[in-house]
Amino acid sequence: MQTIKITNEKIRVVISTLGAEIQSVELLESGVNVIWNDVNQQYWQRHAPILFPIIGRLNDNSYKYRGRKYELNQHGFLRDQEFQVIASDYNFVKLQSVSSLKTLAKYPFDYRFEVLYQLVDNRLEICYQIENVDDNTMYYSLGLHPGFNIKGTLDHYQLIFEPRIKEIRRLRVNPAPFINGTSSLETLENGVFPLSYSLLNQGLVIVDTENLESVSLSNLSSVNQIEILLADFPYLAIWSPENQNAPFVCVEPFRGLPDLYGQPRNLQDKLGIQSILSGQIDKIKTSLTFS
Repeated sequence: MQTIKITNEKIRVVISTLGAEIQSVELLESGVNVIWNDVNQQYWQRHAPILFPIIGRLNDNSYKYRGRKYELNQHGFLRDQEFQVIASDYNFVKLQSVSSLKTLAKYPFDYRFEVLYQLVDNRLEICYQIENVDDNTMYYSLGLHPGFNIKGTLDHYQLIFEPRIKEIRRLRVNPAPFINGTSSLETLENGVFPLSYSLLNQGLVIVDTENLESVSLSNLSSVNQIEILLADFPYLAIWSPENQNAPFVCVEPFRGLPDLYGQPRNLQDKLGIQSILSGQIDKIKTSLTFS
């Protein structure tokens, strides 16, 4: 494992080759690191893991594919895979991970996974490229799980959706971290979704963001915010450790969903599952803009 630094005149980003995970994002003008780092190992020891080939937890930590049962732990295995740097310069790095005998035992598809991090002005652009090099159609989910530092309490923060919608569909999580197949419409005022610890004390919140452009994490007492592009991600999860009043919150673009609570099911029947034909490539983009 090693770390790579990319920088421009406004931002410095540190990325680990383990999981191609962002370790820190420092805003150079203020010297502030916006990404969570649990130096005291009190809450959550990750920073911004990539979730692949599943999101969340599976029933019995397993799924079925072509009559065989496979075991796979929460959020998949990519976050613990060592990546290779295949291209880099002062302001970008591209990393790659490929399937192996070890991954095939958990996930029966040959793939090539690349992630490009590139700094442009006050924005970190991220592009995931997933290539199906298997003979069969490949099924997957993809998520980004960044933790953002907060000042004070979570009650002082809100999410702002663009466009400024009047309501949003919330997928019900019960029992956490599974969904139960029901949903409800939440009323928003000018696209604003208020945050609080009480909102998240029963587990993560998942909302349907299809047709939305972006979401911004905003402090009520500051003009600073972090905008995340959502165009390629039909769902968004919000999480902070339950009943701990932790000094960070995760705002997570999801291209897929946790399991519907019950019994292990066929991978291709999983809610929110994505697919890539043999020999094809999915390119999924997002960005973090700091203002």
